[in-house]
Amino acid sequence: MKSYFSGKWSDSSLDQYDWSGWSLVDRINDMNPDSVLDVGCGFNRFKGKINNLWGIDPHNAAADEMISIEEYHGPQVDVVMALGSINFGHEELIDRQMDILDCIWKKKAFFRVNPGIEHNWNSDWDGIVWYPWTQEKVYALAERYKYNVDRFETELTVQDHKRYYFELSK
Repeated sequence: MKSYFSGKWSDSSLDQYDWSGWSLVDRINDMNPDSVLDVGCGFNRFKGKINNLWGIDPHNAAADEMISIEEYHGPQVDVVMALGSINFGHEELIDRQMDILDCIWKKKAFFRVNPGIEHNWNSDWDGIVWYPWTQEKVYALAERYKYNVDRFETELTVQDHKRYYFELSK
C-alpha cells in the first residue's frame, strides 16, 4: 500500500465530486469548527482552505503528520474527514479503525468510501484489499455507534466507479 499511495496514486480530481470534493470547504467552515482532522489526507489539498485542519497520512509527505489513524494520539476534534481512507482491509480492520475514530470526533464526520471496486486503470495494486462498503453497512455502523446518518449519496469517480459519500453526526 505504501508504494501505491506514495507514488502511483493521485487525488487531483476533487472537482468531480459533488459532495466530497471542494464543496466540503464551505460546508465545514460554516460549522465554525475549532478542529478538523483529515484522515488519509493524501496531498493535503484541503489545508489552508478548511479552517483549523490537521492532515494525517502514513504514506504522503504532504501531510501535517505522517501517521496512520492507529497512531494518532492527538486531541479530540470537532470534525473528521475520511475521504477514501477507511477503505482497506477486512471487516475487523475497518471495525478497529471506526472504534478509533469514534473516540476522536465530537460533532460530525464526513466519509467517501469504495464499495470494494478495484481500480482497473492500474494493474500494480501492491496487495491492496478493498473493503466492500454497502449502504446497509453504513446504516448498521450508525446504529452500532448511535450516530445519525445526515446524508448518504452515491458519487462517481472519473473512471465511473461508484463511491458512497455519507455524513454522520453524534
